[in-house]
Amino acid sequence: MKGLMRRAGERLVGAVLPNVEAGACVPEHGQCCKKGYRFNCLGSCVNQSSTCK
Repeated sequence: MKGLMRRAGERLVGAVLPNVEAGACVPEHGQCCKKGYRFNCLGSCVNQSSTCK
């Protein structure tokens, strides 16, 4: 009975929350996106480097 309730709860949560897959960084990770900014692992352009010109 516990297993049945757990699986039903997991299906309910799965229907509400988006599916997120773990994995490697985006291919652009570490490349300069503009002066002083690099792409982070998620693909956002963040201020992480003074070497980007």
